[in-house]
Amino acid sequence: MRTSHYFLYGALLLLAPCCLMAQDKDSTKVAKDSLPAFGNTPKLDTATNLSQDSVIRYRVNGTYLKSIIQDLGYTASRPFHWQGRDFAKFGVVMGTAGLLMAGDYEIKQFIQRNKTSGLTKVTDQIEPFGNAYSPYLIGVLYLTGVVSKNRNLEHASLMAAKSLLISTALYTTAKIFIRRQRPTTTDHPFSYSAPFNGDKRFTSFPSGHMLTVTSVATAFAEIYGKDYPWVPWAAYGLATLTGATRMYQNRHWSSDVWIGASLGWFVTRTVIRSQRRHSVKKGTYSLQVVP
Repeated sequence: MRTSHYFLYGALLLLAPCCLMAQDKDSTKVAKDSLPAFGNTPKLDTATNLSQDSVIRYRVNGTYLKSIIQDLGYTASRPFHWQGRDFAKFGVVMGTAGLLMAGDYEIKQFIQRNKTSGLTKVTDQIEPFGNAYSPYLIGVLYLTGVVSKNRNLEHASLMAAKSLLISTALYTTAKIFIRRQRPTTTDHPFSYSAPFNGDKRFTSFPSGHMLTVTSVATAFAEIYGKDYPWVPWAAYGLATLTGATRMYQNRHWSSDVWIGASLGWFVTRTVIRSQRRHSVKKGTYSLQVVP
């Protein structure tokens, strides 16, 4: 695991004693669809006082640290509660992964044959956003939110940090069991080793860089996308370019990148959904049933 990730974890833990403040329950207007699909959760009237991203706005305190563990369990258990549409989405993700796996070798060869010095310089600048820069970026945005008293930015940064922590835990576990050989050491995309093999050549699946940058991108796109439509385009655009650099540098197969992006998106969306669910349970606003 990179030093930057340890920096993020350490920063959260060190800040906890200094920020033991009650969890805020800010509220503004909310649209009817701001709480997506929680079984029989009633619809909300447009007059309900609530922000699009949430009522609960986290600060680094015991409540926030506890929510990380809770949301990890919630995220890991979601597949057991999937319904028809969820399985359809899963089928699309896995079907696309299968198609990419079938073409992984050809995609690798095409990219490697078309390398240029100019593209190499560009990819060298973009690649760190997938691992080295993202945790520091979250930290800078969080501190900016605290200093400027921008609760939206403070909250969004903590949500991104939580999603990144949970995503990292899940993808690290996946890499322990799915030991796929990296394209830098083989031309065979279906070369795997036994689980728990410590050989670093077999750490290709899924792409950690893509999962990291997609987790962060999804958090900010979900929280700011309604008010600032350019945010999702910028966030996902950077994530896409980061994934492309991993293939260009021959560090991952295309299917690794796809699954990394899908997992990062799923985890972050689930974490945000969990937070909204807790807002409902804690009674931080009044539900008005729309007939």
